[in-house]
Amino acid sequence: MDMLTNVHNLKVGHCNIQGGLIGLSKSIQISELIKKYNIDILSLNETNLNDSIATDTLNIPTNYTFLRKDRGTGSRGGCGLIISKKVAYDDKVKLLKDISHNVEAIWIKIKSSNYYICGFYRSTGFCKLDDFLD
Repeated sequence: MDMLTNVHNLKVGHCNIQGGLIGLSKSIQISELIKKYNIDILSLNETNLNDSIATDTLNIPTNYTFLRKDRGTGSRGGCGLIISKKVAYDDKVKLLKDISHNVEAIWIKIKSSNYYICGFYRSTGFCKLDDFLD
């Protein structure tokens, strides 16, 4: 597999999937979306996953990696990034301000660039807008 060498050609998308990665229907739609638009990174929110669901049991295309941030409590919320294996990235991103107590967020830095990608989910019941903007 050829690695992505020009970050200006990076294709990034986003979907609010309201759950569904466990079921076949939405996961097929996501795979088709990735394939149709040749997406390198797809951000998802409202994944509705928790620690009882192993990542390797999800229907993610085989040439992609799935990074996820589940909500600590309940079965709603959560976010993730589906990343092509041809994209070199670092998922050990240090933020100036830690917002992990307010939102579910996952960050990556595209290697050999100054590009950062964030997938996040902010529920109005979980994080008030004023808290998020501080």
